[in-house]
Formats: sequence, structure tokens, C-alpha cells
Amino acid sequence: MKTIIVGGGKVGFYLAKALLEEGYSVTIIEQDKEQCRFCANSLDAEIICGDGTDDDILRACGGENADAVIAVMGQDENNLICCQLAKKLFGVKKAIAKVNNPKNAEALKLLGVDIVISATDNIIRSLEHEVDIKSIKQLLPLNNGEAALLEITLPQDYQLDGAPLMELKLPTNCNIACINRSGSTIIPRGKTTLKSGDTLLVVALGEEEKELRKALKLKIHN
Repeated sequence: MKTIIVGGGKVGFYLAKALLEEGYSVTIIEQDKEQCRFCANSLDAEIICGDGTDDDILRACGGENADAVIAVMGQDENNLICCQLAKKLFGVKKAIAKVNNPKNAEALKLLGVDIVISATDNIIRSLEHEVDIKSIKQLLPLNNGEAALLEITLPQDYQLDGAPLMELKLPTNCNIACINRSGSTIIPRGKTTLKSGDTLLVVALGEEEKELRKALKLKIHN
């Protein structure tokens, strides 16, 4: 997934770091040259020194190919302009803005921003759960977010097609509750095999999602 982060300050830096660890393709746009240098020396991401509210800068970053643009600058109006450009000029699927003044949140939504968030963790969660960028979707948070009911759709060319569940090294705190296969519901047992196109319903603790994806050999698709 190609993600453009506009604003390379503290929020943008740590957001980029977290997304890179998840396998995302990240470009950072930042005006301050020293901060650009710091980001370039610390992150394996493309760094562009420029104004993220300039359509030429967004175009130079490949805005037309971006799946998401995340504006985390210090001024809400700049974040709004950036998101509007991304949506109107480049047709970006998701424009996400950090709001510095909570009173501006509704206005940003009304003016075209898809997701308005105030915290880095919530931005990451919104990317993963609201943008269809990978095959794991959160259907329902459980116990105040400690766990979740997940829907997992296996790709048509799934590399573990035919593998029995007993051979998979699933995380301890994950349980496959049922499998939907061509409209039929299967209650899985150890010998139950996975098939391409299956939809799994899984209950898992929040921190296990990354390990679950590894165990099932699921990749983030661009």
C-alpha cells in the first residue's frame, strides 16, 4: 500500500515508523530541511522536502498512485487543503487528517476528509480497518478493545491451500470460530483444511493480529 504522510514532525515520524514496520510503502513530505534530514537518516522511506498543500509536490510524490494520504501538519487548515487536493486532483481512496483542535473535526468531515483522527494509534487503526488494504478486517471490538472479532478472507491463490489447521502455528490467543466456504459454514477442527477463497471468523487479542497474519502467510497488497 502506497501511503503519503504530509508532515514529518513527531506524529508523522512515529506514524511512518510504525507503518514501515507493517510493510507499507511510505513517502513523507516535510518543509523543514533539518527534519527532512533527520527522517531520511532514521527511516527507510522516501522523503520529499516541500509544501504538502502544493499540488505539484503531491504529484511529484506519486499522488495519483497513492492509496492513502495522511495529513499531520500543525495547522488544521493545511491538513484540510492537503486532503482536498488528494481527493479531488488525484482520486486518493482515503484522505486522513489529524485534527489539532477537536472543534474542527466535524468541519473537516463535511469538507471532504474521509477520516479525522487526533492520535497516531487511531490513524494506524483506521488505515488497517477502514481502508481495504489487507485481508484481515476488524468486525467487532471486544472487552473494550482488548480483543476483536476478525474477518479474514483468504486469497484465490492462497499458498497454504489444503493445509490442515493443526499444522499451522497460530498465536496462542487466537481462535478460528468458523469458516465460510462457498456459502457453507464449517466449524473447524484440527484436521480441517484451509482453501483459497475461504472466509474465516477469528477471535483474537489485539496484539496478536500481526502474528496471526504471519502464521496464515497473508501479505499487505498494494
